[in-house]
Amino acid sequence: MMARKFIEAAAATVPGKVRQYNEDCLAMDPELGVVVVADGMGGHRAGEVASAMAAQIVLAGLRQRLPELRPSGSPHSPLLAVEESINQANLAIWNAAQDHPAQVGMGTTLALAVFHDNRIVIGHIGDSRVYRLRGGKAQLMTRDDSLLRDEVDVGLISVAEAGKSHNRSLVTQALGGAERVPVHVRQVDAVPGDILLLCSDGLTDLVDDADIELILQEVRANVPLAAQLLVQAARDNGGYDNITAIVIRVRKPFPAARGWQRLLFGWQH
Repeated sequence: MMARKFIEAAAATVPGKVRQYNEDCLAMDPELGVVVVADGMGGHRAGEVASAMAAQIVLAGLRQRLPELRPSGSPHSPLLAVEESINQANLAIWNAAQDHPAQVGMGTTLALAVFHDNRIVIGHIGDSRVYRLRGGKAQLMTRDDSLLRDEVDVGLISVAEAGKSHNRSLVTQALGGAERVPVHVRQVDAVPGDILLLCSDGLTDLVDDADIELILQEVRANVPLAAQLLVQAARDNGGYDNITAIVIRVRKPFPAARGWQRLLFGWQH
């Protein structure tokens, strides 16, 4: 599928004001309809290694698996392709850390989206996030794997208190954290006009959901500007961490080719 005809994507990333290098990594394949954000962690630049491995391996895995997709629910569904690709990246990061002492303990969060057959498959681990703007309202499509989120859910602290907590960056799950890790994968519908945002916590720690919604609303027709403004808002509010944002707009329906259409499109390309 030539997804570039149906979606428009743009990205922005900066290392932040107090970071020596950028441990965030992003990857996009607009032709295939895949976008990925990874936020690495670990000493001696190991986080940078982990996030780059995650983005590259996941994208390569999806490039291999997506052309052979069948309708969702079958053994070759988009959901399974995403889960398998993420698990492949996790195992590679885990093995690399075991083989290189300087990289022991490295890991990375991950947020990805695959646009296929008028649906969006969202994969996620850690505290990188995915938002969807529809009808002027921004909705968080992921749940943070973090100590702070767990404390809010069980009532130990309030949402207001969470915004001031020093535990914001303590994730409970990440790629490379174990030989096998739980991966969150879900599928949602997509309609023309939808805006998706994938971002690292360097953005969401410093820009609240209301401001994210406002920026996406105000410049929804200008995807590159939206990405730049979101990153700049985080920088203006302190910008101490790596900051990454990918903004994607659904331009028109993108149904998957079926039957003779699949054969015809395959012959044409």
